[in-house]
Amino acid sequence: MTTFLITGGSGFLGQWLAKSIIDSGDEVVLYDVRKNTSILGRKEKQVVFQLGGIEQIEELERALKRYKPSVLIHYAALLSATAEADPTKGYSVNISSLWSLFEAARKNGVEEVVFASSTLAYGDDDAPTMKEFMYSPPVTLYGISKIYGEMLGSWYQRKYGIEFAALRYASVIGPGRGEGGATAYATLMFQKAAQGEPYVVRLPKDARIPIVYVKDAVDATLAVRKRISLLRERILNVVGLRRNPTAGELVASAKRVIPDARITFEPDEEMSRMIASSRRNMDMTRLTELGWKPRFGNLDHLVSDFVEEVRTNPQQYRV
Repeated sequence: MTTFLITGGSGFLGQWLAKSIIDSGDEVVLYDVRKNTSILGRKEKQVVFQLGGIEQIEELERALKRYKPSVLIHYAALLSATAEADPTKGYSVNISSLWSLFEAARKNGVEEVVFASSTLAYGDDDAPTMKEFMYSPPVTLYGISKIYGEMLGSWYQRKYGIEFAALRYASVIGPGRGEGGATAYATLMFQKAAQGEPYVVRLPKDARIPIVYVKDAVDATLAVRKRISLLRERILNVVGLRRNPTAGELVASAKRVIPDARITFEPDEEMSRMIASSRRNMDMTRLTELGWKPRFGNLDHLVSDFVEEVRTNPQQYRV
């Protein structure tokens, strides 16, 4: 039996990952500054929750000593808009804390670290498809922090033998993801429609971003972790659709699944500017070479599953 510790474990992706770990028969510890286990539903009783922030290294060390996880999944971070609004705090949480985190992992016998990177690790250039080996300097503090985490984790792997992988997630969409972040529209239009509520998209119909359904993101994470000692490359894109859908295409898919969905467009200039740099596709060759492929690579299949989850478990996923 393997014990996982997930920093930022109360978050959307952390809880979905925890559910899958529980289903596999392994143990999971959620480490976060606040306790939120709504997405876990009945599985809440099968996880251990440890209160603590990523800057509180003493608390993290106590958790590592107490629960002795062999795998650390690092999801704790300030999102891009928050880090840009308060860059000093963004630096402290997203960058400065990483050295202490890796040191704590090394000193307490953690064997594997999986780091949540992001498509924002890529900068704003004209390449139509982003590949992991490209030099594309990020333009946000959040993106800079992801490059730093990737490089630091790779160094710890070479220096100390801690197995490491950095996953550059596309925008992860799925039941239970709330407001927050410019890319949340790709979740909320389906979420609100499934709840019978209207939703206004603050972007033009031709805006596009790379997305991955949360179930595929979880599957990819665990597939990489399972093969982590065999990886030739430590940085991998995680994306579910080969071509980035436009906002208009997402709405069309929503209305095919929910014909009476009330989704309208009222573009916001600032929001549109923030999204513009995310228009490019992400190459998934490194992941597919591991034998992984998305279960929800078809948009209508993704939306149908999303809506069914929300309608089957309305309180668990309500936003």
